[in-house]
Parts: sequence; C-alpha cells; structure tokens
Amino acid sequence: MLLVMALPLLLLVFMTRNQSKKQKELEASLKVGDRVVTQSGLIGKITELGERTARVEIAAGVSVTMLKTAIQGPDAPTGTSGKEGDKDKEAAKEKK
Repeated sequence: MLLVMALPLLLLVFMTRNQSKKQKELEASLKVGDRVVTQSGLIGKITELGERTARVEIAAGVSVTMLKTAIQGPDAPTGTSGKEGDKDKEAAKEKK
C-alpha cells in the first residue's frame, strides 16, 4: 500500500525538478535583444536584464518590467507556428 502511494509522489517530485531546471536554463540563456513570449502571451524584445527582472519592450516606446520567471521562452519565427505552419506541413506531406 505504501509503495502505491509513494510512486505518484516520486513522479511529482521528478517532474517538478525537471521543470524548474528548464526554467533556470532558459533564464540563464536570455540576453538583451532576444524576442520572447511571456506567460501572459505578450511578445516583446528584451531591452534590459537584471538579477531577477527583465525589461521587455512590447510596443514602440512601451516597456514593462517583469520577473524572468514570467518569460515562457523565445518567440517562434513568423510562419512556423500556428495555422500557417500546419498548412505548410500538410502541403509538404501531400507532395510526397
């Protein structure tokens, strides 16, 4: 019975550990000039980096300061994500 309860707990611990490790790697790889996507869905360019925070320009002349942990990752290049990317993949499969 104890083993049945311990297995999900171990799984949860390892998943949390992997997620925090990936977030720390992402934060370490950020540099000024990178285009990023935030947890809230904003897309912008990093203009300043601090120890815990980053200043992100989300529009011309509009900058916000946010925690580095709120940055989800780099912005995908235009045309490779969303419906346009899916259409390109489907067209390539049809050609084969």
